[in-house]
Amino acid sequence: MRLSSFFKKKPPIKRLPITPKITNTPIKTATRKTNTRSSNKKKNARTMRVYAGHIRLFAAALVIALITLLWAQGYPKKLYNDATVKMHNLLTTIGFKVQEVVVQGRVNTQQQDLIKAVKINRGDAIFGIDLQQARFCLEKLEWVRQATIVRRLPDLIQIKIEERHPIAIWQHHNQFYLVDEDGTAILTKDHRQYGVLPLLVGEGAPQRSPDLLTLLKEFPILQKNLQALSRVRERRWNIYLIGGILVKLSDSSLNQGLKILEQLLTEQRLAAKNVNEIDLRTTDRYFVKVTPETIKRIKISRKGKLA
Repeated sequence: MRLSSFFKKKPPIKRLPITPKITNTPIKTATRKTNTRSSNKKKNARTMRVYAGHIRLFAAALVIALITLLWAQGYPKKLYNDATVKMHNLLTTIGFKVQEVVVQGRVNTQQQDLIKAVKINRGDAIFGIDLQQARFCLEKLEWVRQATIVRRLPDLIQIKIEERHPIAIWQHHNQFYLVDEDGTAILTKDHRQYGVLPLLVGEGAPQRSPDLLTLLKEFPILQKNLQALSRVRERRWNIYLIGGILVKLSDSSLNQGLKILEQLLTEQRLAAKNVNEIDLRTTDRYFVKVTPETIKRIKISRKGKLA
């Protein structure tokens, strides 16, 4: 073997370039830092939104509490009243003030009671008068059934009242009351000045009397002989005729009982010297209680017939 062949040059070995791994490391680190910053920003933004919502709720609750406190203390109403008073005073200076009060329909209502009720004085601001409250106070008076109050600008207040019309007198606990069409009782010192009116007695008589008195208008002869009407235990009526005859009626058959009584009076079959009481509470019959003198006369007449 030749030495020349042993020392023969070998072909060079091709080596591939080796890319160092360290080149990618800085890029990955920067990406992670960027992601971390963005996530932190999002968390901070969410936190700020939550805090902002809480702050808004707190501010709204504080405003509501402040408004409620001011309202409870009456500041809005006070401001409104002050502004209203200033406006009324301004209008008063240019002529819108009360100079005259005209009342229509007053007969039995006392003038001083009416003045106390409406509380209107000359010189008051005409727009400062509460017409609804004045009407309410007027209708509280015993004689006033209904009232109307209007402004007649620039300086006139017009009051129209409808008084109660008495239709009966109610005697209760040694006092006399006038009773109107609604069944309202009005205490009076002298009932005689109102003319001859039907007399009522008994609890609940005023409230139930208008219906009965309206029904009695259909029986003129009974009305002429009527002395008093008595409410019995708030369930039915007794009628007292002139001469003291007692007539018992039932509310369930009131109209029929009055028809029978009118017929008996028309036929002149009732006289105080003969009859004490008539019971008309049943629909198919009635009972008559005669006086003791009548019983004696009947017995004597029967003995004479037998003899």
